[in-house]
Amino acid sequence: MKPHHWPFVALGVSAVASITFVIVMGSKNPLINMPIIVGVPFVATYLTHLVSKRAPGKVLFEFRVDPRPSWYTDAVEVTDAGLEIKAVSGGGRLDSSGPTKVSYAFNDLLGISTRAAVPGERPWITLTDGRGLPVPPGEVVVVRTTRGEQVLPVEEPQKFVSLVRSKVSGLAEVHSSATVVSETNEVGEAPPVPGLRTTPVQGPPVALIGPSLAVRRLAGAALALAGIVVLPVVVLFLTPGETWPAMAFAGVAGVVWVLNRNVPRVWGRVAFLAVPISVFWLIGRGGFVWIPVLLVLCPLLGHLGARMFRLGANLGRSVEVEVRLRNGTRLYVQRDRLVHKLDLAHDGGVYPQAMWLADVTLVQPGTAPDEMWRVPGGVPLRLGGGSMVRLVARPQQWLLPLEQAGELAELIRSRQGSREVRPSSTSVEEWRELHRWAVRRTTGTSQGNYLTVGIGWRLFIASITGSFAWIFLSIGSVVWVGSLITGLLTAGLLGDWWRVRGRMRLAEHNMLPPGSPDWGETRADHAPIPGWQPWR
Repeated sequence: MKPHHWPFVALGVSAVASITFVIVMGSKNPLINMPIIVGVPFVATYLTHLVSKRAPGKVLFEFRVDPRPSWYTDAVEVTDAGLEIKAVSGGGRLDSSGPTKVSYAFNDLLGISTRAAVPGERPWITLTDGRGLPVPPGEVVVVRTTRGEQVLPVEEPQKFVSLVRSKVSGLAEVHSSATVVSETNEVGEAPPVPGLRTTPVQGPPVALIGPSLAVRRLAGAALALAGIVVLPVVVLFLTPGETWPAMAFAGVAGVVWVLNRNVPRVWGRVAFLAVPISVFWLIGRGGFVWIPVLLVLCPLLGHLGARMFRLGANLGRSVEVEVRLRNGTRLYVQRDRLVHKLDLAHDGGVYPQAMWLADVTLVQPGTAPDEMWRVPGGVPLRLGGGSMVRLVARPQQWLLPLEQAGELAELIRSRQGSREVRPSSTSVEEWRELHRWAVRRTTGTSQGNYLTVGIGWRLFIASITGSFAWIFLSIGSVVWVGSLITGLLTAGLLGDWWRVRGRMRLAEHNMLPPGSPDWGETRADHAPIPGWQPWR
Protein backbone atom coordinates (compact mmCIF):
# COMPACT_ATOMS: atom_id res chain seq x y z
CA MET A 1 0.00 0.00 0.00
CA LYS A 2 1.28 3.45 -0.92
CA PRO A 3 2.07 5.84 1.96
CA HIS A 4 -0.60 8.34 0.89
CA HIS A 5 -3.21 5.66 1.70
CA TRP A 6 -2.03 5.17 5.29
CA PRO A 7 -4.02 8.03 6.89
CA PHE A 8 -7.27 6.63 5.50
CA VAL A 9 -6.50 3.16 6.84
CA ALA A 10 -5.57 4.60 10.22
CA LEU A 11 -8.77 6.63 10.32
CA GLY A 12 -10.96 3.60 9.62
CA VAL A 13 -9.18 1.32 12.09
CA SER A 14 -9.04 3.90 14.87
CA ALA A 15 -12.72 4.79 14.36
CA VAL A 16 -13.77 1.17 14.78
CA ALA A 17 -11.47 0.76 17.78
CA SER A 18 -12.75 3.92 19.45
CA ILE A 19 -16.40 3.03 18.99
CA THR A 20 -15.79 -0.44 20.40
CA PHE A 21 -13.82 0.97 23.32
CA VAL A 22 -16.53 3.48 24.22
CA ILE A 23 -19.27 0.85 24.04
CA VAL A 24 -17.38 -1.82 26.00
CA MET A 25 -15.94 0.43 28.68
CA GLY A 26 -19.14 2.41 29.09
CA SER A 27 -17.35 5.73 29.03
CA LYS A 28 -19.34 8.50 30.61
CA ASN A 29 -17.80 11.16 28.40
CA PRO A 30 -17.46 9.76 24.84
CA LEU A 31 -17.28 13.26 23.30
CA ILE A 32 -13.81 13.63 24.84
CA ASN A 33 -12.57 10.04 24.65
CA MET A 34 -13.50 9.35 21.03
CA PRO A 35 -11.61 12.32 19.47
CA ILE A 36 -8.52 11.35 21.47
CA ILE A 37 -8.68 7.69 20.45
CA VAL A 38 -9.34 8.59 16.82
CA GLY A 39 -6.90 11.47 16.61
CA VAL A 40 -3.78 9.97 18.18
CA PRO A 41 -3.41 6.98 15.76
CA PHE A 42 -4.37 9.18 12.81
CA VAL A 43 -1.77 11.86 13.58
CA ALA A 44 0.89 9.23 14.30
CA THR A 45 0.23 7.45 11.01
CA TYR A 46 0.22 10.70 9.05
CA LEU A 47 3.59 11.67 10.53
CA THR A 48 4.88 8.23 9.55
CA HIS A 49 3.53 8.84 6.06
CA LEU A 50 5.50 12.09 5.81
CA VAL A 51 8.68 10.47 7.13
CA SER A 52 8.35 7.52 4.73
CA LYS A 53 8.48 9.86 1.74
CA ARG A 54 11.84 11.20 2.93
CA ALA A 55 13.33 8.10 4.53
CA PRO A 56 17.14 7.60 4.20
CA GLY A 57 18.11 5.57 1.18
CA LYS A 58 14.69 5.57 -0.49
CA VAL A 59 12.71 8.75 -1.15
CA LEU A 60 9.33 8.57 -2.86
CA PHE A 61 7.98 11.27 -5.21
CA GLU A 62 4.48 10.69 -6.55
CA PHE A 63 3.58 11.88 -10.02
CA ARG A 64 1.15 14.76 -10.34
CA VAL A 65 -2.38 13.87 -11.38
CA ASP A 66 -5.68 15.65 -10.87
CA PRO A 67 -7.91 14.22 -9.62
CA ARG A 68 -6.10 11.40 -7.86
CA PRO A 69 -7.99 8.06 -7.78
CA SER A 70 -7.88 6.07 -4.54
CA TRP A 71 -5.99 3.27 -6.33
CA TYR A 72 -3.33 5.58 -7.85
CA THR A 73 0.22 4.24 -7.34
CA ASP A 74 2.40 5.91 -10.02
CA ALA A 75 5.64 7.27 -8.50
CA VAL A 76 9.42 7.61 -8.88
CA GLU A 77 11.79 6.54 -6.11
CA VAL A 78 15.22 8.01 -5.54
CA THR A 79 17.33 5.19 -4.11
CA ASP A 80 21.02 4.90 -3.25
CA ALA A 81 21.66 3.55 -6.76
CA GLY A 82 19.48 5.70 -9.02
CA LEU A 83 15.92 6.46 -10.12
CA GLU A 84 13.16 3.86 -10.32
CA ILE A 85 10.00 4.90 -12.20
CA LYS A 86 6.77 2.90 -11.97
CA ALA A 87 3.59 3.83 -13.87
CA VAL A 88 0.46 1.75 -14.34
CA SER A 89 -2.41 4.11 -15.10
CA GLY A 90 -1.67 7.82 -15.01
CA GLY A 91 -5.02 8.20 -13.27
CA GLY A 92 -6.86 6.40 -16.09
CA ARG A 93 -7.42 2.77 -17.02
CA LEU A 94 -5.07 0.31 -15.34
CA ASP A 95 -2.61 -1.49 -17.57
CA SER A 96 -3.73 -5.13 -17.75
CA SER A 97 -0.15 -6.40 -18.20
CA GLY A 98 1.17 -4.78 -15.01
CA PRO A 99 3.14 -1.64 -14.21
CA THR A 100 5.63 -0.09 -16.61
CA LYS A 101 9.03 0.24 -14.91
CA VAL A 102 11.98 2.37 -16.03
CA SER A 103 15.26 2.62 -14.12
CA TYR A 104 18.23 4.98 -14.43
CA ALA A 105 21.46 4.51 -12.53
CA PHE A 106 23.10 7.67 -11.20
CA ASN A 107 26.05 7.22 -13.59
CA ASP A 108 23.51 7.35 -16.49
CA LEU A 109 22.46 10.89 -15.57
CA LEU A 110 24.00 13.76 -17.57
CA GLY A 111 21.86 16.74 -16.50
CA ILE A 112 18.70 17.81 -14.75
CA SER A 113 16.48 20.92 -14.58
CA THR A 114 12.86 22.04 -14.48
CA ARG A 115 10.61 23.73 -17.04
CA ALA A 116 6.94 24.45 -17.62
CA ALA A 117 4.82 21.79 -19.31
CA VAL A 118 3.75 22.59 -22.87
CA PRO A 119 0.18 21.79 -24.00
CA GLY A 120 0.17 18.99 -26.58
CA GLU A 121 3.72 17.78 -25.97
CA ARG A 122 4.47 14.12 -26.44
CA PRO A 123 3.61 11.69 -23.61
CA TRP A 124 6.19 11.47 -20.84
CA ILE A 125 6.01 7.64 -20.71
CA THR A 126 4.40 4.86 -22.76
CA LEU A 127 2.75 1.95 -20.94
CA THR A 128 3.13 -1.64 -22.05
CA ASP A 129 -0.38 -1.66 -23.55
CA GLY A 130 0.60 1.16 -25.94
CA ARG A 131 -1.03 4.10 -24.16
CA GLY A 132 1.02 7.23 -23.64
CA LEU A 133 0.51 9.25 -20.46
CA PRO A 134 0.11 12.98 -21.15
CA VAL A 135 2.21 15.59 -19.37
CA PRO A 136 -0.04 17.42 -16.87
CA PRO A 137 0.05 21.23 -16.64
CA GLY A 138 2.57 22.82 -14.30
CA GLU A 139 6.30 22.54 -13.64
CA VAL A 140 8.02 19.29 -14.65
CA VAL A 141 11.51 17.84 -14.23
CA VAL A 142 13.62 17.07 -17.28
CA VAL A 143 16.40 14.51 -16.79
CA ARG A 144 19.01 14.07 -19.53
CA THR A 145 20.41 10.53 -19.55
CA THR A 146 22.63 8.38 -21.76
CA ARG A 147 19.39 7.07 -23.31
CA GLY A 148 17.85 10.47 -24.03
CA GLU A 149 15.67 12.92 -22.12
CA GLN A 150 13.09 11.82 -19.57
CA VAL A 151 10.27 14.09 -18.40
CA LEU A 152 9.03 13.50 -14.84
CA PRO A 153 5.86 15.39 -13.76
CA VAL A 154 6.57 14.86 -10.06
CA GLU A 155 5.10 16.67 -7.11
CA GLU A 156 7.59 19.12 -5.55
CA PRO A 157 9.90 19.23 -8.61
CA GLN A 158 12.40 21.64 -7.01
CA LYS A 159 12.94 19.31 -4.05
CA PHE A 160 13.34 16.39 -6.44
CA VAL A 161 16.06 18.24 -8.38
CA SER A 162 17.85 19.26 -5.15
CA LEU A 163 17.82 15.68 -3.88
CA VAL A 164 19.21 14.26 -7.13
CA ARG A 165 21.95 16.92 -7.27
CA SER A 166 22.91 16.08 -3.67
CA LYS A 167 23.50 12.47 -4.76
CA VAL A 168 25.16 13.20 -8.13
CA SER A 169 27.61 16.09 -8.17
CA GLY A 170 28.35 18.12 -11.29
CA LEU A 171 25.05 17.57 -13.14
CA ALA A 172 24.64 20.13 -15.92
CA GLU A 173 21.58 22.27 -16.54
CA VAL A 174 19.27 20.93 -19.24
CA HIS A 175 18.19 23.48 -21.86
CA SER A 176 15.60 21.78 -24.08
CA SER A 177 12.19 22.52 -25.52
CA ALA A 178 9.20 20.22 -25.51
CA THR A 179 8.26 18.29 -28.63
CA VAL A 180 4.65 19.07 -29.54
CA VAL A 181 2.86 16.26 -31.37
CA SER A 182 -0.28 16.54 -33.46
CA GLU A 183 -1.51 13.07 -32.58
CA THR A 184 -1.86 11.35 -29.23
CA ASN A 185 -1.46 7.71 -28.31
CA GLU A 186 -3.18 8.10 -24.96
CA VAL A 187 -5.81 5.58 -26.04
CA GLY A 188 -3.46 2.85 -27.21
CA GLU A 189 -1.90 1.78 -30.46
CA ALA A 190 -4.29 1.64 -33.41
CA PRO A 191 -4.31 -1.28 -35.87
CA PRO A 192 -1.79 -0.94 -38.73
CA VAL A 193 -2.68 0.55 -42.12
CA PRO A 194 -2.97 0.01 -45.02
CA GLY A 195 -4.67 -3.36 -45.39
CA LEU A 196 -4.79 -5.66 -48.41
CA ARG A 197 -7.39 -5.10 -51.12
CA THR A 198 -10.36 -7.49 -50.88
CA THR A 199 -13.08 -8.75 -53.21
CA PRO A 200 -16.56 -9.43 -51.74
CA VAL A 201 -18.01 -12.94 -52.01
CA GLN A 202 -21.56 -14.19 -51.69
CA GLY A 203 -22.56 -14.53 -48.05
CA PRO A 204 -25.22 -16.78 -46.53
CA PRO A 205 -28.87 -15.75 -47.07
CA VAL A 206 -30.57 -13.56 -44.48
CA ALA A 207 -34.15 -14.34 -43.48
CA LEU A 208 -36.24 -12.64 -40.79
CA ILE A 209 -38.27 -15.37 -39.12
CA GLY A 210 -41.15 -15.50 -36.67
CA PRO A 211 -44.30 -13.44 -36.01
CA SER A 212 -44.72 -9.82 -37.00
CA LEU A 213 -43.57 -6.97 -34.80
CA ALA A 214 -47.15 -6.21 -33.70
CA VAL A 215 -47.66 -9.79 -32.50
CA ARG A 216 -44.33 -9.74 -30.68
CA ARG A 217 -45.20 -6.47 -28.96
CA LEU A 218 -48.60 -7.77 -27.91
CA ALA A 219 -47.31 -11.09 -26.57
CA GLY A 220 -44.21 -9.60 -24.95
CA ALA A 221 -46.12 -6.78 -23.29
CA ALA A 222 -48.74 -9.23 -21.97
CA LEU A 223 -46.10 -11.46 -20.38
CA ALA A 224 -44.15 -8.54 -18.93
CA LEU A 225 -47.21 -6.81 -17.46
CA ALA A 226 -48.41 -10.12 -16.01
CA GLY A 227 -45.19 -10.39 -14.03
CA ILE A 228 -44.88 -6.70 -13.20
CA VAL A 229 -48.44 -5.76 -12.19
CA VAL A 230 -51.07 -8.49 -12.57
CA LEU A 231 -49.48 -11.31 -10.58
CA PRO A 232 -48.51 -9.22 -7.50
CA VAL A 233 -51.96 -7.57 -7.41
CA VAL A 234 -53.83 -10.90 -7.73
CA VAL A 235 -51.74 -12.53 -4.99
CA LEU A 236 -52.28 -9.59 -2.64
CA PHE A 237 -55.99 -9.49 -3.43
CA LEU A 238 -56.31 -13.17 -2.48
CA THR A 239 -54.57 -12.54 0.85
CA PRO A 240 -56.88 -11.27 3.63
CA GLY A 241 -56.14 -7.83 5.01
CA GLU A 242 -55.51 -4.30 3.81
CA THR A 243 -52.95 -4.53 1.03
CA TRP A 244 -53.60 -1.36 -0.97
CA PRO A 245 -50.09 0.11 -0.39
CA ALA A 246 -48.42 -2.88 -2.02
CA MET A 247 -50.94 -2.88 -4.87
CA ALA A 248 -50.21 0.80 -5.42
CA PHE A 249 -46.49 0.05 -5.63
CA ALA A 250 -47.25 -2.56 -8.29
CA GLY A 251 -48.83 0.31 -10.22
CA VAL A 252 -45.58 2.27 -9.84
CA ALA A 253 -43.73 -0.71 -11.31
CA GLY A 254 -46.14 -0.63 -14.24
CA VAL A 255 -45.30 3.02 -14.87
CA VAL A 256 -41.60 2.14 -14.84
CA TRP A 257 -42.30 -0.54 -17.46
CA VAL A 258 -44.09 1.98 -19.67
CA LEU A 259 -41.02 4.22 -19.50
CA ASN A 260 -38.86 1.23 -20.55
CA ARG A 261 -41.26 -0.39 -23.01
CA ASN A 262 -38.65 -0.21 -25.79
CA VAL A 263 -35.86 -1.76 -23.68
CA PRO A 264 -36.85 -5.44 -23.29
CA ARG A 265 -33.59 -6.47 -21.61
CA VAL A 266 -34.63 -4.66 -18.39
CA TRP A 267 -38.15 -6.12 -18.18
CA GLY A 268 -37.04 -8.97 -15.94
CA ARG A 269 -35.55 -6.47 -13.48
CA VAL A 270 -38.59 -4.21 -13.61
CA ALA A 271 -40.80 -7.25 -12.93
CA PHE A 272 -38.94 -7.75 -9.66
CA LEU A 273 -39.57 -4.16 -8.55
CA ALA A 274 -42.86 -4.80 -6.70
CA VAL A 275 -41.78 -8.16 -5.26
CA PRO A 276 -39.98 -6.98 -2.06
CA ILE A 277 -42.95 -4.90 -0.86
CA SER A 278 -45.41 -7.64 -1.81
CA VAL A 279 -43.38 -10.20 0.13
CA PHE A 280 -43.25 -7.86 3.13
CA TRP A 281 -47.05 -7.65 3.17
CA LEU A 282 -47.47 -11.39 2.64
CA ILE A 283 -45.24 -12.11 5.64
CA GLY A 284 -47.31 -9.74 7.76
CA ARG A 285 -50.60 -11.30 6.59
CA GLY A 286 -49.47 -14.93 6.74
CA GLY A 287 -49.50 -15.55 2.99
CA PHE A 288 -46.25 -17.51 3.01
CA VAL A 289 -47.34 -19.91 0.26
CA TRP A 290 -47.38 -17.07 -2.30
CA ILE A 291 -43.86 -15.82 -1.60
CA PRO A 292 -41.95 -18.37 -3.78
CA VAL A 293 -44.55 -17.83 -6.52
CA LEU A 294 -43.74 -14.12 -6.72
CA LEU A 295 -39.99 -14.62 -6.37
CA VAL A 296 -39.90 -17.04 -9.31
CA LEU A 297 -42.74 -16.13 -11.65
CA CYS A 298 -42.47 -12.32 -11.67
CA PRO A 299 -38.90 -12.06 -13.08
CA LEU A 300 -39.48 -15.17 -15.23
CA LEU A 301 -42.49 -13.63 -16.98
CA GLY A 302 -40.58 -10.40 -17.52
CA HIS A 303 -37.67 -12.35 -19.01
CA LEU A 304 -39.95 -14.38 -21.30
CA GLY A 305 -41.55 -11.19 -22.56
CA ALA A 306 -38.11 -9.80 -23.42
CA ARG A 307 -37.18 -13.00 -25.30
CA MET A 308 -39.77 -12.10 -27.94
CA PHE A 309 -37.34 -9.45 -29.24
CA ARG A 310 -34.27 -11.36 -30.37
CA LEU A 311 -31.96 -10.83 -33.31
CA GLY A 312 -33.27 -12.47 -36.47
CA ALA A 313 -36.82 -11.13 -36.29
CA ASN A 314 -38.55 -8.05 -37.69
CA LEU A 315 -37.93 -5.64 -34.81
CA GLY A 316 -38.78 -2.25 -36.33
CA ARG A 317 -36.84 0.90 -35.50
CA SER A 318 -37.61 1.64 -31.83
CA VAL A 319 -37.03 -1.55 -29.84
CA GLU A 320 -33.56 -1.90 -28.36
CA VAL A 321 -31.96 -5.23 -29.32
CA GLU A 322 -29.31 -6.88 -27.16
CA VAL A 323 -26.77 -8.93 -29.12
CA ARG A 324 -24.32 -11.19 -27.28
CA LEU A 325 -21.07 -11.43 -29.20
CA ARG A 326 -18.75 -14.41 -29.50
CA ASN A 327 -15.95 -12.86 -27.42
CA GLY A 328 -18.16 -12.23 -24.38
CA THR A 329 -18.96 -8.59 -25.10
CA ARG A 330 -22.43 -7.21 -25.83
CA LEU A 331 -23.87 -4.86 -28.42
CA TYR A 332 -27.04 -2.81 -27.89
CA VAL A 333 -28.74 -1.70 -31.10
CA GLN A 334 -30.89 1.24 -30.07
CA ARG A 335 -33.16 3.54 -32.05
CA ASP A 336 -30.44 6.03 -32.97
CA ARG A 337 -27.14 4.63 -31.71
CA LEU A 338 -25.01 1.54 -31.11
CA VAL A 339 -23.46 0.77 -27.73
CA HIS A 340 -20.61 -1.75 -27.36
CA LYS A 341 -20.27 -2.91 -23.76
CA LEU A 342 -17.03 -4.74 -23.11
CA ASP A 343 -16.67 -7.78 -20.88
CA LEU A 344 -16.77 -6.91 -17.15
CA ALA A 345 -13.60 -8.95 -16.63
CA HIS A 346 -11.51 -6.21 -18.21
CA ASP A 347 -9.46 -3.89 -16.04
CA GLY A 348 -11.06 -0.80 -14.58
CA GLY A 349 -11.89 2.21 -16.70
CA VAL A 350 -13.07 0.31 -19.78
CA TYR A 351 -16.43 2.01 -20.07
CA PRO A 352 -18.89 1.32 -22.95
CA GLN A 353 -18.25 2.73 -26.42
CA ALA A 354 -20.94 4.16 -28.68
CA MET A 355 -21.49 5.51 -32.17
CA TRP A 356 -24.50 7.28 -33.65
CA LEU A 357 -26.26 5.31 -36.37
CA ALA A 358 -26.40 8.46 -38.47
CA ASP A 359 -22.58 8.56 -38.46
CA VAL A 360 -22.09 4.96 -39.64
CA THR A 361 -20.62 4.96 -43.15
CA LEU A 362 -19.86 1.24 -43.55
CA VAL A 363 -21.80 -1.86 -42.46
CA GLN A 364 -19.91 -4.86 -43.81
CA PRO A 365 -20.51 -8.47 -42.75
CA GLY A 366 -17.82 -11.02 -43.49
CA THR A 367 -15.51 -13.67 -42.11
CA ALA A 368 -11.99 -13.62 -40.66
CA PRO A 369 -9.58 -16.00 -38.91
CA ASP A 370 -8.96 -15.92 -35.17
CA GLU A 371 -7.15 -12.63 -34.48
CA MET A 372 -6.58 -10.15 -31.65
CA TRP A 373 -8.27 -6.81 -32.28
CA ARG A 374 -7.82 -3.60 -30.30
CA VAL A 375 -11.07 -1.72 -29.95
CA PRO A 376 -10.88 2.10 -29.98
CA GLY A 377 -9.23 2.85 -26.67
CA GLY A 378 -6.61 0.13 -26.97
CA VAL A 379 -8.28 -2.81 -25.16
CA PRO A 380 -7.31 -6.06 -26.94
CA LEU A 381 -10.10 -8.57 -27.64
CA ARG A 382 -9.92 -11.99 -29.28
CA LEU A 383 -12.31 -12.17 -32.21
CA GLY A 384 -12.37 -15.92 -32.74
CA GLY A 385 -12.52 -17.26 -36.27
CA GLY A 386 -15.83 -17.01 -38.09
CA SER A 387 -18.44 -14.51 -39.17
CA MET A 388 -18.48 -10.94 -37.92
CA VAL A 389 -19.70 -7.42 -38.76
CA ARG A 390 -17.38 -4.53 -39.53
CA LEU A 391 -18.64 -1.02 -38.68
CA VAL A 392 -16.98 2.28 -39.56
CA ALA A 393 -17.99 5.69 -38.23
CA ARG A 394 -14.80 7.67 -38.64
CA PRO A 395 -12.53 7.73 -36.82
CA GLN A 396 -13.95 4.66 -35.06
CA GLN A 397 -13.97 1.12 -36.43
CA TRP A 398 -15.50 -1.93 -34.74
CA LEU A 399 -15.23 -5.64 -35.51
CA LEU A 400 -18.13 -7.53 -33.88
CA PRO A 401 -17.86 -11.36 -33.94
CA LEU A 402 -21.18 -13.27 -33.98
CA GLU A 403 -22.87 -16.07 -35.91
CA GLN A 404 -25.82 -13.96 -37.15
CA ALA A 405 -23.63 -11.42 -38.88
CA GLY A 406 -25.99 -10.97 -41.85
CA GLU A 407 -29.01 -10.42 -39.60
CA LEU A 408 -27.17 -7.83 -37.50
CA ALA A 409 -26.01 -5.97 -40.60
CA GLU A 410 -29.60 -5.82 -41.93
CA LEU A 411 -30.89 -4.56 -38.57
CA ILE A 412 -28.30 -1.77 -38.46
CA ARG A 413 -28.96 -0.76 -42.08
CA SER A 414 -32.70 -0.59 -41.41
CA ARG A 415 -32.09 2.02 -38.70
CA GLN A 416 -29.45 4.13 -40.43
CA GLY A 417 -32.07 6.66 -41.47
CA SER A 418 -32.22 7.92 -37.87
CA ARG A 419 -32.15 11.60 -37.13
CA GLU A 420 -28.88 13.41 -37.57
CA VAL A 421 -27.00 14.10 -34.35
CA ARG A 422 -24.74 17.11 -34.13
CA PRO A 423 -21.32 15.90 -32.94
CA SER A 424 -19.96 17.37 -29.73
CA SER A 425 -16.90 19.59 -30.06
CA THR A 426 -14.25 19.26 -27.35
CA SER A 427 -10.63 20.26 -27.01
CA VAL A 428 -7.92 17.74 -26.16
CA GLU A 429 -7.81 18.95 -22.56
CA GLU A 430 -11.59 18.73 -22.25
CA TRP A 431 -11.46 15.22 -23.70
CA ARG A 432 -8.79 14.19 -21.19
CA GLU A 433 -10.85 15.50 -18.29
CA LEU A 434 -13.97 13.74 -19.63
CA HIS A 435 -12.03 10.48 -20.08
CA ARG A 436 -10.63 10.60 -16.55
CA TRP A 437 -14.07 11.36 -15.16
CA ALA A 438 -15.60 8.37 -16.98
CA VAL A 439 -12.78 6.13 -15.72
CA ARG A 440 -13.42 7.16 -12.12
CA ARG A 441 -17.15 6.54 -12.52
CA THR A 442 -16.68 3.02 -13.92
CA THR A 443 -13.82 1.58 -11.86
CA GLY A 444 -14.33 -0.69 -8.86
CA THR A 445 -12.42 -3.41 -7.04
CA SER A 446 -13.09 -7.11 -6.52
CA GLN A 447 -10.74 -9.24 -4.42
CA GLY A 448 -7.80 -6.97 -5.12
CA ASN A 449 -8.45 -6.69 -8.88
CA TYR A 450 -9.70 -3.53 -10.59
CA LEU A 451 -12.84 -4.19 -12.60
CA THR A 452 -15.21 -2.18 -14.71
CA VAL A 453 -18.53 -1.34 -13.07
CA GLY A 454 -21.55 0.48 -14.46
CA ILE A 455 -23.53 3.46 -13.26
CA GLY A 456 -26.73 1.44 -12.82
CA TRP A 457 -25.97 0.61 -9.18
CA ARG A 458 -27.59 3.96 -8.35
CA LEU A 459 -30.89 2.70 -9.73
CA PHE A 460 -30.54 -0.56 -7.81
CA ILE A 461 -29.93 1.22 -4.50
CA ALA A 462 -32.70 3.71 -5.29
CA SER A 463 -35.15 0.81 -5.76
CA ILE A 464 -34.23 -0.49 -2.30
CA THR A 465 -34.46 2.87 -0.53
CA GLY A 466 -37.64 3.69 -2.44
CA SER A 467 -39.20 0.44 -1.24
CA PHE A 468 -38.39 1.31 2.36
CA ALA A 469 -39.74 4.83 1.88
CA TRP A 470 -43.01 3.39 0.60
CA ILE A 471 -43.20 0.93 3.51
CA PHE A 472 -42.53 3.64 6.09
CA LEU A 473 -45.10 5.89 4.43
CA SER A 474 -47.78 3.18 4.58
CA ILE A 475 -47.09 2.49 8.28
CA GLY A 476 -47.97 6.04 9.26
CA SER A 477 -46.57 9.05 11.05
CA VAL A 478 -44.82 6.88 13.66
CA VAL A 479 -41.83 6.38 11.36
CA TRP A 480 -42.00 9.65 9.44
CA VAL A 481 -38.27 10.21 9.98
CA GLY A 482 -37.43 6.96 8.19
CA SER A 483 -39.77 7.84 5.34
CA LEU A 484 -38.19 11.28 4.99
CA ILE A 485 -34.60 9.98 5.02
CA THR A 486 -35.19 7.12 2.57
CA GLY A 487 -37.28 9.37 0.33
CA LEU A 488 -34.56 12.02 0.13
CA LEU A 489 -31.91 9.35 -0.44
CA THR A 490 -33.96 7.85 -3.28
CA ALA A 491 -34.44 11.24 -4.91
CA GLY A 492 -30.72 11.98 -4.58
CA LEU A 493 -29.72 8.67 -6.17
CA LEU A 494 -32.12 9.14 -9.08
CA GLY A 495 -30.92 12.69 -9.63
CA ASP A 496 -27.29 11.63 -9.55
CA TRP A 497 -27.98 8.79 -12.01
CA TRP A 498 -29.65 11.23 -14.41
CA ARG A 499 -26.73 13.65 -14.14
CA VAL A 500 -24.08 10.98 -14.61
CA ARG A 501 -26.01 9.30 -17.44
CA GLY A 502 -25.88 12.39 -19.63
CA ARG A 503 -22.17 12.93 -19.28
CA MET A 504 -21.41 9.22 -19.58
CA ARG A 505 -23.20 9.14 -22.93
CA LEU A 506 -20.94 11.99 -24.04
CA ALA A 507 -17.86 10.01 -22.95
CA GLU A 508 -19.12 6.90 -24.76
CA HIS A 509 -19.29 8.83 -28.03
CA ASN A 510 -15.82 10.36 -27.56
CA MET A 511 -13.62 7.36 -26.91
CA LEU A 512 -10.91 8.80 -29.19
CA PRO A 513 -9.48 12.30 -28.67
CA PRO A 514 -10.28 15.15 -31.09
CA GLY A 515 -8.35 15.00 -34.34
CA SER A 516 -7.55 11.29 -34.06
CA PRO A 517 -6.73 9.45 -37.28
CA ASP A 518 -8.92 6.59 -38.46
CA TRP A 519 -8.71 3.49 -36.26
CA GLY A 520 -6.90 1.22 -38.67
CA GLU A 521 -7.85 0.54 -42.28
CA THR A 522 -11.33 2.01 -42.86
CA ARG A 523 -11.60 1.73 -46.66
CA ALA A 524 -14.45 -0.61 -47.64
CA ASP A 525 -12.39 -2.52 -50.23
CA HIS A 526 -9.39 -3.10 -47.95
CA ALA A 527 -9.04 -5.59 -45.10
CA PRO A 528 -8.89 -4.26 -41.52
CA ILE A 529 -7.13 -7.47 -40.38
CA PRO A 530 -5.26 -10.22 -42.26
CA GLY A 531 -7.60 -12.78 -43.81
CA TRP A 532 -10.72 -10.57 -43.81
CA GLN A 533 -13.27 -11.67 -46.44
CA PRO A 534 -16.31 -9.39 -46.88
CA TRP A 535 -19.73 -10.54 -48.04
CA ARG A 536 -21.90 -8.96 -50.69
